[in-house]
Amino acid sequence: MLDYAFGAGGFQLGERVEILLTGQRGILTSEVIHVSGCNTYEVLMPGVKTLLGKKKATLHDHLLLRKLDPGESMIDASIELTVDNTFSPKGTDVNAEWIRAAIDEKKEFVPEIDDGVGVEEITIFPGMEVWNKYYGNTMIVTHIYRDIYCKELRYGVMHMSGDTEVYTYCRSYALVPLENKIIVPPATKYGSVFEDGRAELEVVDKLSENRYGMLL
Repeated sequence: MLDYAFGAGGFQLGERVEILLTGQRGILTSEVIHVSGCNTYEVLMPGVKTLLGKKKATLHDHLLLRKLDPGESMIDASIELTVDNTFSPKGTDVNAEWIRAAIDEKKEFVPEIDDGVGVEEITIFPGMEVWNKYYGNTMIVTHIYRDIYCKELRYGVMHMSGDTEVYTYCRSYALVPLENKIIVPPATKYGSVFEDGRAELEVVDKLSENRYGMLL
């Protein structure tokens, strides 16, 4: 089994990054560990809006992200950030009037880094077959999700309902590990950014197509 762990590429949630493919910039707000061993990050882009007017967020492989230097702006690449044109409220002991004044002066927000202290340990790994206590059936864990400033992990699981794939998120205490069903060879975990570095999945005991409705 791969060494599944958060913090791929040395990134921390809350860091400001640039997406190499598009040049767009934003904040890392979540990290996902996939069954293939690949880690992706959700990037919230304050300067980009969706059609509904919300701030846009997209998922990207950690190999396609670059940390912004302290002086680089997320909003306007033509300006240099200083202590005079930025603000970064940290913790809960901050002055509300100071925050409002910084917003009125249109200072750029620099988020607080989430160092991951106190986050629960990974106890259920991608590729495991688990019993879901409230669904009442077996499922396969497909990924692990961690949200910024959250200490609990969420596990993505799937099962088949007739011909339909059903996906849901569960906390660890809702799942009972049964056995490892999918093993990803560590030798194929990493690949070049511009080459096909996807791992070849090994299915243990040849999962029944009728049981899960899928061929892996």
